[in-house]
Amino acid sequence: MSDKDIYDLFTEALEVTNKALEANRDSAFYGTLISGMDKYLDGHKAGVAIYDDDPKQPFDYFTLRYLNGKFEILSRGKSEHDTEWRVAREYLASLADEPDAYIENPAKLDIDWLRHLLPDSVNSLLKKAS
Repeated sequence: MSDKDIYDLFTEALEVTNKALEANRDSAFYGTLISGMDKYLDGHKAGVAIYDDDPKQPFDYFTLRYLNGKFEILSRGKSEHDTEWRVAREYLASLADEPDAYIENPAKLDIDWLRHLLPDSVNSLLKKAS
């Protein structure tokens, strides 16, 4: 897969993630979780390390930010960030290939890497969702 393919795949995966958050913002259960993310993560920057088989051997990097209720790409490559998310290409492909599954069930989204940034009240919702 070329670099452009990875960029496109990562972009599609973020779009699905953002659609899942937006579609469930008014949900009684997920809405509370998403509101917590909005409150505690606004402006948070994360380094993303994409790998194939071994999380210790990433082949590409991005920096993203959670702002105004959605994730956005800030840059490609390593840069200064607050946390790190190691993600498999396979997961990104699943998001891109099956968007409705994640939009209809946002518990399938990989947001465990954000847990340490959220208060216990929001984390308890994440545990219930998974």
